[in-house]
Amino acid sequence: MTSKFVRMKEDDPTGEYDFRKLCDLGFRIKTHNVAEALTKARGHQSSAEFIRKYSLNVSKNTLNNWLNLEYGIPLDMAINILGWKRLKELEINTLSSGRASSYRSAVLPTKPNLPLMYLIGATIGDGSLRHEADKSYFESYFVSFEMADKEVLSLIRDIFQKVFALKKPIRIIRRKDGRKTYLLKYSNKVVYYFLNRFFGLGPRKTKTVGIEGLKKMSRDQKLALLLGLYHTDGSITNGNLRFYTSSEKLKEDTRFALRDLGYNSSTYTYKRKNYSPEYQTSVIESENFISELQNMEAILSQKSI
Repeated sequence: MTSKFVRMKEDDPTGEYDFRKLCDLGFRIKTHNVAEALTKARGHQSSAEFIRKYSLNVSKNTLNNWLNLEYGIPLDMAINILGWKRLKELEINTLSSGRASSYRSAVLPTKPNLPLMYLIGATIGDGSLRHEADKSYFESYFVSFEMADKEVLSLIRDIFQKVFALKKPIRIIRRKDGRKTYLLKYSNKVVYYFLNRFFGLGPRKTKTVGIEGLKKMSRDQKLALLLGLYHTDGSITNGNLRFYTSSEKLKEDTRFALRDLGYNSSTYTYKRKNYSPEYQTSVIESENFISELQNMEAILSQKSI
């Protein structure tokens, strides 16, 4: 169910991120400036008067624990009392979620930036969002990447830490067929729903994925996203750069982005028995495009593609 504070028509993956879209998820704020703003809004009212004024379905002890940051302040309550404009002025970008007194936090971007656009491309290409619940109703939310290229995965890890302030080690996975791959796995509900609600990413079939907000992205944002997509679902053969996908929508979105950047492309449809067709999009005269991607990667990491 969508929170009453969310205005769906204002969604814009390339504009300022409206955290009202996350209000129904039980996220909390644990920052002193919000607690101080709520205490100021309370003024000389008693706890009971404050609870009645804002129709809060909580006890006086719970309210006091919120204002003392014992458990964190519910995001929806803070917006309801202070208003979204005031909360933005307080520059809130860290949200927490969890069970009982154990909270998982993440820093969320309030506006689009190039590292975030790179992560969106990488997640579309080879990321996985998964939601699990066990018999005790304990829920877990995962964002993970698995690939054979450790250098690319290291770049994704570094940028993930830069964007969300989350640090995780890369694990080695040895498959039964003898293959060795590398796994980067985050368990974080805040990041999971940020990617899901602002960019449409989630546990969906690969053939339906696309790029949301593409038309409003700047040139550099498109390049950063396509770099992430190339790193995870692309290749260069004999100087020709290709993107691979089984999603017809992603194929069309990729070609649109390339065309908007001034590059022509062609697509070959590879039909596979018992599988969806694979679309292979080649950038015509790739040299200049590869140079632009190299420049973008230098901006993000000082590493060459």
